Amino acid sequence: MKKLFALHPSIILDEFNSLRITGYYQLTALTEQSVSFQTDDYALSIRGEDVTVLELTEQHAHISITELIEVTIRHKPAEERLYES
Repeated sequence: MKKLFALHPSIILDEFNSLRITGYYQLTALTEQSVSFQTDDYALSIRGEDVTVLELTEQHAHISITELIEVTIRHKPAEERLYES
């Protein structure tokens, strides 16, 4: 199926209790108090008193967070390709 509109990854944290990720991502960790994602060259970790997955599809994630404690975003560029001459 061909998409009509290109989806660029976006991360929306709404009122510190709802997280939405649109675009391709990888769920890397999930517990009752935290969730971690990798998207493009960025790693995102969220920690709270209670973390609940409301929706999880190939290009969309919606997470509910009770009492947000910490948000961490790290730039993790892909390894550079080395070519021999």
